[in-house]
Amino acid sequence: MSPIKALVLDFAGVLCSWTPPAQSPLSPAQLKQIMSSEIWFEYERGRYSEDQCYAKLVERFSISAADMASTMEQARQSLEMNHAALQLVSETRRRNPGLKVYGMTNTPRAEQECISRIVDSYPVFDHVYLSGVVGMRKPDLGFYRVVLAETRLKPDEVVFVDDKAENVLVAQSVGMHGVVFENVTEFKQRIRNLVGDPVSRGLEYLRLNAKSLLTVTSDTSVIHENFAQLLILELTGDRDLIELEPWDRTWNYFIGIPQSPTSTFPNDLDTTSIALSVLPIHKNVVTDVMDEILLLLDNDGIVPTYFDPTRPRVDPVVCVNVLSLFAQNGRESELIATFNWVLDVLQHRAYLQGTRYYISPDAFLYFLARLSAFLRMSPLRARLVPLLGERLQERIGAAGDAISLAMRVYACKLLGMSNLLDERALRDMQCEDGGFPTGWVYRFGSTGVKIGNRGLTTALAIKAIEMPLIRRDVESDEEGRPQWWFWGGVELLNSYKLWKS
Repeated sequence: MSPIKALVLDFAGVLCSWTPPAQSPLSPAQLKQIMSSEIWFEYERGRYSEDQCYAKLVERFSISAADMASTMEQARQSLEMNHAALQLVSETRRRNPGLKVYGMTNTPRAEQECISRIVDSYPVFDHVYLSGVVGMRKPDLGFYRVVLAETRLKPDEVVFVDDKAENVLVAQSVGMHGVVFENVTEFKQRIRNLVGDPVSRGLEYLRLNAKSLLTVTSDTSVIHENFAQLLILELTGDRDLIELEPWDRTWNYFIGIPQSPTSTFPNDLDTTSIALSVLPIHKNVVTDVMDEILLLLDNDGIVPTYFDPTRPRVDPVVCVNVLSLFAQNGRESELIATFNWVLDVLQHRAYLQGTRYYISPDAFLYFLARLSAFLRMSPLRARLVPLLGERLQERIGAAGDAISLAMRVYACKLLGMSNLLDERALRDMQCEDGGFPTGWVYRFGSTGVKIGNRGLTTALAIKAIEMPLIRRDVESDEEGRPQWWFWGGVELLNSYKLWKS
């Protein structure tokens, strides 16, 4: 996405407001009818002088010119600046020295003094485009094109702000970013997210909350767990951000006493696989754990969730993460039955309602994209990637919370696929403090209580946003489907990993 170079702002309804006079000769309803007429629109375009406009209004609406003049004078007197919005624009410009600020207003020449008062009070505007001077009014398409031509800006470098959705729609139709102004609070978040650097803001949030990136549940509990911490480490490469409880071989999801719905919580293959993929653990330990995993396969050759045979649970996302560990060590062929089943889940879209432990379908696709990077030259990659690309394409634009969108955008980029639609939606979700909202990643299988970590959402979001889109070499498989080849994916996934020999 191109960096934002300019704001184009409406005045009435955004930077100022006026109240239709209640005691004036003309009622608010009459004034609204007048200002919605083609006569008034032509007046705003500068086709009529004030006297010519009033004369035509007298004839059309059976009013007197004196009453019209008196009503307009009272309306001018009611004009109030939106100081909070104007101060926000001033502060935004101060923080972004290269940013240009333009006004674009439907204002007749005779009323331009009202605009001048605002501009004089807040000298932040590079230029104000008045409809009465330009000869066009919003939402005339030509008006937007004139502004772009005179400012020499590309449409995607401009944020257009207006209180009327129809005006914003036309701005978006020429390629501008559009914001429908509703209140200053939302305006502040949208502008900061569009103009500011989401990556630096997100990293600042993570640093300010280092060692306190806690996991929460949908029933408002706080839990201490290793899994989200390990994923944050993989995404950021910064050990100082997280708290871990290291284990010698296999890992437990929880840190300390398990805060589990059940009385016990055995070590699990999911957390273990992520830990052994991310941390600098001796190869002998990794090999020994993988050998143990092979002894736990069920009768169908599928990996379970726990190292406890009395707790037989299967989840396709857990299977994917175990496959990633094996693929990272060149042993993916030893789990071919598990791989085949995961591919069946993908083929038949069995993930769309979530899995036992993972809520969002995007989690399944994200971890599959992660697996594809570890597979590298494996023949299994040729079977996975074309179908995964198709399924990711199907998800673009689907509703989702911040963690779902971050997973989807990052997965697309890992496969060299453009997904600007979801990336823009993700950027809009960034909060004022730089973090992203907590999204529900997984859940307790026995109770359905949802689990999320705001630090993980933020780390994943900024990684998805900052990662450049690199078109991969595209070939076709036997059925003519595009196949994305990704080189060096492991390095992009894991900047922390330093294997010990």
